[in-house]
Amino acid sequence: MCRKESQIMNIKLAQKIEQGLGRSVRGETDYSVIVIVGADLVSFMKSTATKNFFSKQTKKQIDIGLEIAEVTKDERKPGDTAFKILNDLVNQCITRDYGWKEFYIDRMNTIEDEKDKKEAILDFLVLEYQAESAYSLGEYPKAFEKMQKLLDNLSDQSDRGWYLQTLARYKYHLSESESINIQHSAFKSNQELLKPKDGINYSKIAIINDNRLQRIKDWIRQYSSYSELVLDLDRILNNFSFGELADRFEASLKNIGEILGFLSQRPDKELGKGPDNLWCVGANRYILFECKNEVDERRSQINKTEVSQMNTSFHWFQNEYPEAAVSCIMIIPTRYTSPAGYFGANVLIMKQQKLDKLKKNIKSFFKEFYTYDLNDISSQKIQEMINLHKLDINNFENEFTEPYKQGT
Repeated sequence: MCRKESQIMNIKLAQKIEQGLGRSVRGETDYSVIVIVGADLVSFMKSTATKNFFSKQTKKQIDIGLEIAEVTKDERKPGDTAFKILNDLVNQCITRDYGWKEFYIDRMNTIEDEKDKKEAILDFLVLEYQAESAYSLGEYPKAFEKMQKLLDNLSDQSDRGWYLQTLARYKYHLSESESINIQHSAFKSNQELLKPKDGINYSKIAIINDNRLQRIKDWIRQYSSYSELVLDLDRILNNFSFGELADRFEASLKNIGEILGFLSQRPDKELGKGPDNLWCVGANRYILFECKNEVDERRSQINKTEVSQMNTSFHWFQNEYPEAAVSCIMIIPTRYTSPAGYFGANVLIMKQQKLDKLKKNIKSFFKEFYTYDLNDISSQKIQEMINLHKLDINNFENEFTEPYKQGT
């Protein structure tokens, strides 16, 4: 959880996946079909950023699967269901279809030797080992020096935070005050880490110049292809679902705010107080979210405690942003409060249907750019698509929320 983007963690994850793939065969004459499902897993295995952590044999098998999928699309006959197509493909392997065997052997024979990406990380791991070894022997200045050298060559923010926290642990034996300062820097780089013992100061978010369109462009342009964009978008939207773990759901809501061009943060995650999510959607204009996605979807009422949480978050916002306008949205399966619960603000509710509609509109919005060069999409076109799919801030509340009802 603390090192989600780490190359080391990606290598470990790739190894786990390969171990899983290898469970179905034990010898050269064994054969199997493996169906990969789940947005996170599919994204990891298809993305060019992470696919290279697999062995060359597994990468080739992934490429074969993708090639077959494209060929199947081209050869699809009217009336063919997705299940029939998948079933036919599986049977070609299971029944040892000669054409399939020849195709597979031909493609696997094209594997070329390549430098193992894992080799590039060995020097990094050696430095980490040397630092920890020095620390265990009580050689704290040496441990600090080795860890600082490691950090000098590290760009990934989540891992940088992780190793800054290690540096703070080393520095504690030399200077407690400097150790605390380093831990502040660690937490600033990665909010999954330990909070400094004297707390952290809240950093307000505010839009000075309304450059929402540019932020959307920047998000789009980080991907090398439209298919890469869709992979990551599917992962984010898949995690934004009722029943998902709260942390994953709230992280996805933060991501959704960012891909829609807003400033987005998680005050409760970072501070231990405030709302689950906060979007700055314009000059002095905000949306505050409380998320209750893990509750029983058959629930008929919002209980008093949940009402109180929203009221507390609203008061926190008023203290931090006294001059700003805010919309309060609770994501929960019901819009009826318990008789004993009274909201202190005009709270809007996002139920399952509205949440699904938001996801659908976001997906449709990005689907519009399928035929475009991702580096050459105009601001005018983005704004046109925002309006078409009701993602402009003036329509957001009407399209994706509904007012709460006081229970009786």
